[in-house]
Amino acid sequence: MSKSKKSIFKRWWFWLIVIIIIGGIVGQTGGKKDAKDSEGTKQEVSKNEKEKEETKITYENFLAIKLGEPYSEVVKLLGEGKEDTSSEVAGIKTAIYSWKGEGLSNMNVTVQKDVVTGKAQLGLKAERTNITLEKYNSVKEGMTYDEVKDILGEGEVLSESKIMDSQSIIYSYSNKDGSNANFTFNGNKLQVKSQFQLK
Repeated sequence: MSKSKKSIFKRWWFWLIVIIIIGGIVGQTGGKKDAKDSEGTKQEVSKNEKEKEETKITYENFLAIKLGEPYSEVVKLLGEGKEDTSSEVAGIKTAIYSWKGEGLSNMNVTVQKDVVTGKAQLGLKAERTNITLEKYNSVKEGMTYDEVKDILGEGEVLSESKIMDSQSIIYSYSNKDGSNANFTFNGNKLQVKSQFQLK
């Protein structure tokens, strides 16, 4: 009996079957690993694409949006926005589209007759300023933005809108402790200023 067992191990077809079985097992586990690797790569690519999309929602891109340009130019820059509201008065359609950035940051664009008439953002610029109550008080209504900039430095654009020939921009200056000041310019002249807890 032991002789016949030895003869089975010596036969070529027995080893061929063993090699085929081992090859099948390795192929299956390797295939699963390849499928997992492929799935992981797909997930990584879609995650990277999403991150790229999210990084389009930046303060620099917000500034790059020009009032008066077609909405299609904004879509080229940021991708399609989510329509938050829309209305039609006297045949003129107005819609507000929004985009979410990192964390709680976001921006929106107001479009009228397919043309950008306004834009606003919150939290896209992380830099903080050092504005004091004394500096705030030295800023007077009627000053130009350049005059204010000489006193306070460059502000953060919170919103910009244009209705007919009237252009309005709100600049914000925020400190690390949350105290801040906002300045509204109309036709490049300071119209309104407000502050919160400046010292």
